[in-house]
Amino acid sequence: MEGRATASTPAALPYYVAFSQLLGLTLVAMTGAWLGLYRGGIAWESDLQFNVHPLCMAIGLIFLQGDALLVYRVFRNEAKRTTKVLHGLLHVFALIIALVGLVAVFDYHRKKGYADLYSLHSWCGILVFVLYFVQGQVQ
Repeated sequence: MEGRATASTPAALPYYVAFSQLLGLTLVAMTGAWLGLYRGGIAWESDLQFNVHPLCMAIGLIFLQGDALLVYRVFRNEAKRTTKVLHGLLHVFALIIALVGLVAVFDYHRKKGYADLYSLHSWCGILVFVLYFVQGQVQ
């Protein structure tokens, strides 16, 4: 293995990773607390169905996507195939959870008779989701 170059791990990397995980879990916990304390909680078959959307987006497109991006830095000494599988699985889970969030909001709008895609937020959100999906197909 003399010809194989090994990547050195920055000394502060474990602290950055721990901080990012703490920040991500805090975001998910605060989103859940906000939904529970101030928005009435979450439920699929009620007026609370809309609240599934922000929780799923925070878990999928922020927390899990961030973890998928960190895999190659955190597991530098693992087999490349292992890190690729973990990276892919985290992205798939993030995509599925984000899709549940999209289904929740579209289903809520359908049940209430509201128009879909009527705001800049909704158009930007659809664009982000489509680009995230397409980006995963290109790689």
